Amino acid sequence: MRTCKHCGSEFKAHHEDDHYCCEGCSYVSHIISGHDWGHFYSLKGSAAMPPVGARVFEPGDLAWFAKLIEEAEKNGAGICETRCRLIGISCVGCIWLIEQVFRDQPGTVDIDIQAETGDICISWERGALDAIRLAESIIQIGYGLAPPADDPDERSKATQGLITRIGVCGFLLLNTMLFTLPSYLGMDADFQFARLFSILAALFAACSLAVGGSLFINRAVQGLKHRILHMDLPIALGLTAAWIGSMIGWLSGFEDLVYFDFVATFVFLMLLGRWLQEAAIEHNQRHLRKQDIKPDSVIALGGSRDGESLPAESIRSEASYILEPGKINPVTADLLDAATTVSLEWINGEAEPVLWKRGTPLPAGAQLVSLRPLRVRAKEDWQHSTLAKLLASERTAFHHKRLQKILTWYIGVVLMIAVFSGSAWLASGASVLTGFQVALSVLVVSCPCALGVTLPFIDELAITALRRRGVFIKSQGIWEKLNRVKTIVFDKTGTLSLDTPLLKNPENLGQLEPKIRTVLFHLVQTNPHPTARSLKQALLGSFPQLSGTEHLGHIPESIGKGVWVRDQQLGVVSLGRQDWAPFHETAPKNQRGDAQVVLRQNGQWVAGFCFAEYIRDDARESIEAIQASGHTVALLSGDADERVAKIADHLGINPGLSRARCTPDTKAAWIEENAPGSAMMIGDGANDRLAIDQAICTGTPAVDRSILEGSADFFFFGRSLRGIPDLLRLGALRDRTSTQVLVLAVIYNLMAISLCAIGYMHPLIAAIAMPISSIATLAWATWRFKIG
Repeated sequence: MRTCKHCGSEFKAHHEDDHYCCEGCSYVSHIISGHDWGHFYSLKGSAAMPPVGARVFEPGDLAWFAKLIEEAEKNGAGICETRCRLIGISCVGCIWLIEQVFRDQPGTVDIDIQAETGDICISWERGALDAIRLAESIIQIGYGLAPPADDPDERSKATQGLITRIGVCGFLLLNTMLFTLPSYLGMDADFQFARLFSILAALFAACSLAVGGSLFINRAVQGLKHRILHMDLPIALGLTAAWIGSMIGWLSGFEDLVYFDFVATFVFLMLLGRWLQEAAIEHNQRHLRKQDIKPDSVIALGGSRDGESLPAESIRSEASYILEPGKINPVTADLLDAATTVSLEWINGEAEPVLWKRGTPLPAGAQLVSLRPLRVRAKEDWQHSTLAKLLASERTAFHHKRLQKILTWYIGVVLMIAVFSGSAWLASGASVLTGFQVALSVLVVSCPCALGVTLPFIDELAITALRRRGVFIKSQGIWEKLNRVKTIVFDKTGTLSLDTPLLKNPENLGQLEPKIRTVLFHLVQTNPHPTARSLKQALLGSFPQLSGTEHLGHIPESIGKGVWVRDQQLGVVSLGRQDWAPFHETAPKNQRGDAQVVLRQNGQWVAGFCFAEYIRDDARESIEAIQASGHTVALLSGDADERVAKIADHLGINPGLSRARCTPDTKAAWIEENAPGSAMMIGDGANDRLAIDQAICTGTPAVDRSILEGSADFFFFGRSLRGIPDLLRLGALRDRTSTQVLVLAVIYNLMAISLCAIGYMHPLIAAIAMPISSIATLAWATWRFKIG
């Protein structure tokens, strides 16, 4: 295994001179070196960074960005300004690099990047900015652009709200302690400011409860309304009891009931723990382009809207439209053209493109990989298409049954001890206030402060460790789900293997004459065929300067055979099947070896290129590690029997747990029959959607065409599968550490409750013991993850 010189990910080298985990990282690294931006790596240091992957070669539709710039210039004066979102920021080095790219563009004035939210604000001289060039330059160094959000998403709003609450409650805590501490240090009740100090302490504690405590109280109430117990309930009980008891003690002059400092401290620590949870997940989601799961638009053909962009949702039966190269066909349709080349990977997982002729309906989900736009006529409305049904599928809500069971016992036992202790003191002849103080102290000290801070901290440790391995957690509920997972189900194409085939002989590219290499690049530059994408990535990874060459214009195509172009100096240069050359009626005689794609000049062989299915790095080792951990591994694919059997044998998957030619329904049915409530499904396409919905835990590789990132519990980058066994291992470590922290909390509570029961629990002891117990459990969790 080697370490990528750009992103720092570990990868398996296929050639001696491989220094990058993917062609994308190689390309970006060459761009950075060529512009003398090497300071980026000094600023980046050891910060975790996702591999660039193929997204740098496919900038996608940037018309929205050009329109954003145009609208700003219509409304602006000499200096214009607009906002959008950046995808993939990891560290201060990323911000510095994007600033350098921005300042290299003519007409730019200023740029402001908010790393916490991913928002970017740019200003420029009106009429002087090339919007598409700026967007492509940012994408060229490995980052993404997305339209500005109308409103911050719910998680971002929650995190920002928590930061505000933490700031306010921190201020209130300091002031509460300021006016409470004198009484602990011996201030007499008849001191001239004693009454004022107590009023201010009560006021600040009440404000702290209103600002921060209300978050937990409201969530606890909402949970009870839906018959759901979570950690907020014991937190809310302790806070409410402490504040009510403090008010009674303050008004009656019974100081042993006054816990104002406890209220303020507890609120602040709980908010801090909650922020750790929210911030960790939000940080992960900033690495992922948040997309609305929508099908590609098409171009209307005929009628009043001829030539207009037509949303797929508006397609009706018998409507004619044009499908552009690289786009997904939204509905079952008849071809109006004679033939084309499509990929059915989204439908059945078969990566190899096929020739599709008129007379056979084109299914919804087929991707056009021809260079020519395709004219079709819809056979169904959008809402009746298979693709619409798959995209509309939603996962059922997951409930933390284990946590609810623990909390039910915990709350019940605490309430019983509180009532019993208070009643025992009353029965012994103590006053009502004394009995109430004992019961209240039990509720106060049993508040899960250590758990409320340490469990989120443990989650942060696990999430950070996984992030360094290229795995990004999106759902807090994943930890309990992992406890119930017994079977790991993999899709094949795009998951165990990559959707772009591996070029086995990239050295042939380096042996080409520069001129013909440039022509080859133009033949594959806009070609969506998988082998063309592989050649394009290999070319740009080794020769990034090709991206700046002038395009040769129209590229003719022979459907199902290849593409060609006529160059003034070189003549006819073609790229296609070994038995084909343009303007030759018979198959060329100079066929050599097993090359699937041949580059020819005037019909004569120039270079042959061999491709293989790209099995992810260390896939076999990862599968073996998963099996060694006691989990079952299954393979469900829509691909052909021979290919599925070959990869299952290569990876050591039991043939009885391998299925080929699976439809979306049969994948879901297999999980329901063989692993109900215990399956983790890892897939990337529409054909995996029903299986994803059936599984208890879900993951997906972060790829350009994936529709599953929004509903998955985690996603991962790069060529490696190592992150999956790491996820299982760290999930188990997180579970063990959480159990140990729970045991420590029980021991602390037993000791503290014993002091309460015998009447020795003073508010000052509670205020001191609470943060000490939290610090102790935090130290224990840190040590466990360090050695584990």
